[in-house]
Amino acid sequence: MRLYGKVFLAILLLGLLGILVVAQPVEVVFWHSMSNPVDRKSIEGAVANFNATHPNIHVKCVLVPGSETDITKLMTAVAAGTGPDVYYLDRFTVAQRSHYGVLEPLDGYLTQLGVDIKALKSKFFPFAIKEATYNGKLYALPWDTDARVLYYNKKLFKKAGLDPNKPPRTIAELDEYAEKLTVKKGNRIIEIGFIPWRGQGWHYTWGWAFGGKFYDPALKKFTFADDPKILAALKWEKTYADKYGIKNIDAFLSAYTAAAGGGAAPIDPFLIGKEAMRIDGNWFLSQIKQFAPKGFEWGMTPIPYPPYGERNSTWAGGWSLVIPKGAKHPKEAAEFMYYMATKGEVKYAIDTAHFSALIEGTKKVVEADPDQKLFADLLPTAHCRPVIPVGALLWDKLTDAWNYALYGKKTPEQALRDAQNEVQAALDKALAEEKSK
Repeated sequence: MRLYGKVFLAILLLGLLGILVVAQPVEVVFWHSMSNPVDRKSIEGAVANFNATHPNIHVKCVLVPGSETDITKLMTAVAAGTGPDVYYLDRFTVAQRSHYGVLEPLDGYLTQLGVDIKALKSKFFPFAIKEATYNGKLYALPWDTDARVLYYNKKLFKKAGLDPNKPPRTIAELDEYAEKLTVKKGNRIIEIGFIPWRGQGWHYTWGWAFGGKFYDPALKKFTFADDPKILAALKWEKTYADKYGIKNIDAFLSAYTAAAGGGAAPIDPFLIGKEAMRIDGNWFLSQIKQFAPKGFEWGMTPIPYPPYGERNSTWAGGWSLVIPKGAKHPKEAAEFMYYMATKGEVKYAIDTAHFSALIEGTKKVVEADPDQKLFADLLPTAHCRPVIPVGALLWDKLTDAWNYALYGKKTPEQALRDAQNEVQAALDKALAEEKSK
């Protein structure tokens, strides 16, 4: 009997141990790159809420610095079998990453969870779903979206003798104001009126504001090197690099970002009254309201444009949540993503003043902050980057072309032509690969 009792006890203990093992939550590893303290705090709060309400899953949130197009760390980790289950990916690159087999399609996992995919898609802005879809399959759940305007410092306007209630509307006015707002000591810039490529002053920003077109979806051909308006935008930006000195501008900016190299947070020259105007997104509102000094006076206006350009021009981007190939727990990852793309996204929108790709989230942002109305008014006509299998490459090559021109390494014409030839060849190859599948 004692033997049987010991055997029974051993079996009971093993059973209890098995229950304990089974009861352990599945760990889902989530990589994101939102280092901004406001954004990071909101994301970590949403993850904590998910963990508290989903005892079968524990999400480990990991900050992994990166950029819009750099997924080197992800690819290295995936190859080593140590990649995340969920990754934070700039939405305009979803098509390219899907084309090259980096991402898992979500439709099957969401269906297993009982999600009505058609109903879910209807809750997002259509352009966000378009960016998240490739060859008819959903590869990402949209996260945020945005719009861009010109911010300006009213106190600096007054100091320069400018009317703080009359911001620049045209490129000619912008140039005039920038000169009046710039303070120099020799070649050293003390205060700067405007830097076209700062903040969200990207190639797309000015190309569209000047009325140009980057891509013809019907012909599947890039057009930016042949569009005189795109060329005009780049040449105009170069006038700032030449007039104020590209090295002088870099030296001015480095004085405020050097602190980050010593472990301190970088100082924003706009928030301390050293940069008078800047193109930036609606998320910048939360930074102004949380970090600007007391008495800071600022305003916003649509992006200035030339006579032949586009009035009220802006563009919308945004990030997304994806499951990388080789994820250890894709079903649980999809459950977490669904939560984050709905409840988590609304929280993030309210916390950070980022517009949400979820229509409900953006409505709540505007309700909570009337200053967001300008952005909301511009959003319906906002441009979106081409949904193509070389979207990330296009961004990088356009960025290279702009830098080559601004630093005088190539003429604007040659920089655009070289970039267009390279991305067109890559697109043609990708389309041929699709056709052969």
